[in-house]
Amino acid sequence: MMRGFCLLLAAFMAVPVMASDTVSIDFELTADAAACTPVLSNNGVVDFNSRSAGSLSRNAFTLLGTRDLVLSITCESSTAVAITARDTRATSVVWGRDNQGQEGPRFQINGGQYVSEPSRLFGLGMTAENKPIGSYAVQIDAMNVIASDGDRSVAVEVAGAVNSKGTWEKSDLLPLPTKQDYFYTLVQKGTLAPQPISTATIPLQVSATVANALGSSQTIKLDGEAVISLVYL
Repeated sequence: MMRGFCLLLAAFMAVPVMASDTVSIDFELTADAAACTPVLSNNGVVDFNSRSAGSLSRNAFTLLGTRDLVLSITCESSTAVAITARDTRATSVVWGRDNQGQEGPRFQINGGQYVSEPSRLFGLGMTAENKPIGSYAVQIDAMNVIASDGDRSVAVEVAGAVNSKGTWEKSDLLPLPTKQDYFYTLVQKGTLAPQPISTATIPLQVSATVANALGSSQTIKLDGEAVISLVYL
């Protein structure tokens, strides 16, 4: 059984004036008989602060940095769950090299690596001239996940699989998929067995990058939307 909620990214960069770069992440729950409820921290709002157009590179993609969210899951009874995601702005995905010659959004978690795999990059919408603005990725911060099973804390790790039935495997990078074609679950530490949980706190990190030479004097709106689904195993 799958339960979905919506993750929206909306940011603004004004050219040539200052503007507030804000990412708003919201969710909507679909009604079903499932017993778990997901909630995103800070009402799903991530602020990338204000910046001038002059701070955007003319020759390379500009990294907007990283911001953190927390996904909290509460279940009426201990349940094994997984999460997956899909992109509703997939046709606008674009990525390229930054001024260090690296491709994709860069993260601080999971070894501080870049994510450049197309199936893990979400689109940021199009300019008024119909140019793709950039892309972003969302990773799970596996080192800081906290979970409980009933009244006891449980040590867990994060594992992924190409479908919700496994086979589960662990990885250094944990970016959410954009086509609901990969799933992440919490497993008992040291094993690959999904761990039933009554509560879980799952930190997420969002990183975005914007294309160069967008060629517009109009306001550029970063318009990303992803749908994250909670799957019951």
